[in-house]
Amino acid sequence: MQHNSIKNCIDVLEKVRSAYNSQLDTRDLAELDDVISELKRLEANAQGNVELGTLSFRALQIISQIVSLVSNVSDLMK
Repeated sequence: MQHNSIKNCIDVLEKVRSAYNSQLDTRDLAELDDVISELKRLEANAQGNVELGTLSFRALQIISQIVSLVSNVSDLMK
């Protein structure tokens, strides 16, 4: 993954964290913070392309949990 892509991922995950911070439980927030910090570490040490492997899978799992939570909340409000 290129340096700009990593930066964009960090920005998006930080925006998601700030937007849904109050709706996420502590475990989800800790996992999200861990993924963001790993991405920042990779960004700082990146030289060219970086293979993300399991980190990208963890990020997708967190996003899936957030989307599920938000959609469940919006269904309850109907």
